Amino acid sequence: MGMLIKNEFSKLKREWFMVFLLLLSLLPIITGGAGAVFNNSTKSLADLFFFMNNQFSMFFPMVIFILIGSLFYQEYKNKTYINWITYGFSKKKLFLSKVVVSIVIGIGFAAVLFISFGLLVAILNGAGKMTGDISLFVNLAIGFGMEACVIVLITTCLGAIVINLSRNIIVTSVVGVIYGFASCLFIGSERGFVIPGSFAYRVSMFFSDKSTYYEAPVPATIGGCISIVLCLIVMFLVGLIVFSHKKKIEN
Repeated sequence: MGMLIKNEFSKLKREWFMVFLLLLSLLPIITGGAGAVFNNSTKSLADLFFFMNNQFSMFFPMVIFILIGSLFYQEYKNKTYINWITYGFSKKKLFLSKVVVSIVIGIGFAAVLFISFGLLVAILNGAGKMTGDISLFVNLAIGFGMEACVIVLITTCLGAIVINLSRNIIVTSVVGVIYGFASCLFIGSERGFVIPGSFAYRVSMFFSDKSTYYEAPVPATIGGCISIVLCLIVMFLVGLIVFSHKKKIEN
């Protein structure tokens, strides 16, 4: 298992699309920072986080879809999938190694985004263009961290299903875009906690402004947590079953 994970990271070192994914991950900071610097569109820490988090919840799922899709697609494109099977590696370990790598990189990208957000805030504060204190920033970090973990875990498992059903990176990327937009549609709904991405967003924003949370906080929190656990388990198992299904190349 360790060798498979190491091999996945080694292959990604040679892939330029990782630079594109990192830049796409930083898009919320690039656009938000430009607006704050040139247009004075955001004058408080909460405002800038609100803008950044909206962009993050919409576009980051696409990053994860492309990432996990590429990890599996390389095997199909290069026809190396059968090699691993021939040498006795189990499909379960192959699947797990790619999921683990996607989760690690996804969380890493999210961390880079928030660190960049912190640097932007420090620059704007130093220039006198933004208000906000350290306690609020810490709260935002906690909320964003929780949201990022949920998005990365759920989206990785869903992306694994799509890529192994379609075996097409373009289809997978398009589904990622649709999923990101679809999740955002339910953010404002009081029943939106059944969608993990929407619930994670509301949890994150709670740390910025408690009034943005659900009107019935206890049922929504319990329902949201249950939804995350169930979706994660079901999607992971479905993804594993789809990947483990015997393919024509194995006949």
